[in-house]
This record gives sequence, structure tokens and C-alpha cells, in this order.
Amino acid sequence: MSKTGTDNIIVAFFKKKWVKEILIFLIALGIYQLSRIFAITEDEETVFGHAMDIVNFEKATGMFIEIPIQQWFLERIDLLKALNQFYMKAHLPVTILFFVFLFNMHRDKYPFIRNVFLLGNLIAVFFYIFYPCAPPRMLNEYGNPFGYNLGFVDTLKDISDVNLYKGNLSKTFNQYAAVPSMHFGYSFLIGFVVIYLFKNYAIKLLGFLYPLTVLVVIVATGNHFIIDAVLGGLIMVASFYIYKYGLRKYFEKDAVAAE
Repeated sequence: MSKTGTDNIIVAFFKKKWVKEILIFLIALGIYQLSRIFAITEDEETVFGHAMDIVNFEKATGMFIEIPIQQWFLERIDLLKALNQFYMKAHLPVTILFFVFLFNMHRDKYPFIRNVFLLGNLIAVFFYIFYPCAPPRMLNEYGNPFGYNLGFVDTLKDISDVNLYKGNLSKTFNQYAAVPSMHFGYSFLIGFVVIYLFKNYAIKLLGFLYPLTVLVVIVATGNHFIIDAVLGGLIMVASFYIYKYGLRKYFEKDAVAAE
């Protein structure tokens, strides 16, 4: 095959809409990974100080209920093991399947939802860079050098033998990206869209239960505070309004003109 023919095949490949979408998400992932370089700091006193600020805020507002929730699940180890697996294995596959479904079945709504999602992630990156924060699971007798022992358990490490601090997993996780919880942010967006798109009440119920399940999982496993989830949800709400009323006219000109 001639070089021209090969070039034409490559050009045609990258013109495919689904290829462009994959590239968009890969670029977004790359930006997140780059943010880890700036966000991960050796100033552990700051990141643990931020965690204690959240604890104190939650105590002052009556929101500090993470420890009794975790203790309830610690008395039900098999269930907690299932939550650990859900935390590790459900987040990305569910999100990917959601966008694949949107792309194939609701192409007209896909760009709007994708861009809200990406904007939410961009906002979250700023939090990770400028407000690095340790997760609850590090606030125990061996998780930090500052004596912040609140009784949290790292259930992934202690129950399921999953070590996020060493090995290959440590290269993909930002240990200090607790605020906001985009585990919950993603699930909140997915649940909202599912409830909006589907008429079937059983599916709407799944859309309602999914973010609630994620909330229970991230708290019970000691990966996030309640306020982290609240901020994750608020970021997605803010992204929706910022994009719809401020940015959409620049990225979806045809759709806006048709309205």
C-alpha cells in the first residue's frame, strides 16, 4: 500500500466520531494525571491539616457521622468486602458504559452532558492542586505522622489487602485528592441523567439508588468525608449552569441556534 493510501486511512480513522470522543477523554485523563504532579506535595502537614479542618467543620455542623457508619459495616465484614470491590471496580466501568450508551442512543444530548462532565473534572483539578487533602482512611494510628488518630479504618488495605500506597496502584491514585469526591460527582451526574432520560420507573429508581450507593461506599470504606461528596455533587450542578448559560454557545453553536 502506498504512503498516500496509508495516510488516507489514518485520516479517515481519526475523522470517526467515536475516535474523536476517545481522544477527548484521553486528553482529559492526561490533564488529570499532570495535575497529580502539581497536587502531590511533600508538605503532609498541610494535607492532614486540611483533613482536620473538614473534620472540625463537620463536627460543628453535625455532619461528622462517618465513623459510626464505618463501624456498622466493620461488623459485617463480607458486606464491607463487597463495598471495597465496588469502590475499586465499578466507578470507571459504569462511567464508561454510561457515555457509550449516551453516544449511541442519545447523540443529540451527548455533547452537552459530556462537556458538563469535563468541566466538572476541570474544576475538581483546581481543588486537587490548591486544596490537597488526606482521606479519612489516613486518620488513624499508622496513617499519618501527626497523631491524628480518629479511629478510621483503611478498609481496602486492612480488609481486602489492597494497598493504594505502594506498587502500580499508587501511580494512578492521587492520595490527597479527597476533596471533592468525584466518585460521587460522577454518580450524581449519571443518576440525574438516567432519571431525566428514562420513562421506566424501575430504571429511574436505579438512577436514584446509584449515587446513594456510591455515597455509602466512599464513606464506609474511609475514602471520603460526607462534605467531599456534597462538594462533588455541587461541582456537577455548578458545571451544568456554567456550561448551559455561559459556555454552551461557544461549543454547541448549532444546537443553541436551533432552540
